[in-house]
Amino acid sequence: MLEGVLAGIERGEFQQAIAESAWREQERYGSGDLVKVGVTAFAEDDDVAIDVLVIPPEVETDQVRRVREVRARRDRAAAERALARLVEAARSDENLVPRLVECARAACTQGEIVESLRGVFGGYTETPRF
Repeated sequence: MLEGVLAGIERGEFQQAIAESAWREQERYGSGDLVKVGVTAFAEDDDVAIDVLVIPPEVETDQVRRVREVRARRDRAAAERALARLVEAARSDENLVPRLVECARAACTQGEIVESLRGVFGGYTETPRF
């Protein structure tokens, strides 16, 4: 079954089915055959503005500084060993959770961990189907 699912993903069958279903639903909204209460029908004119979370640029600057500080203070050799052991485990049948914990304890960053795993498993970009 798994091979069938993976092949279906690679051929874009699921994405195509979702896109077609969304299109059919949108057509039903447009024709009035489908109603979404509060959106396409029975909507109030006095919409209340929704507060949007705005994160100031200083937060990003501060976070970058903090990551650099962590990298500067950590035991670089221990972090590199932990990432190497993670890659080794990823190439085998070994459970990755203990290796991920080891990476966290060695102060490896999320980006370092993801890049290490991407080197083993590769990346996936879904092909858009419209």
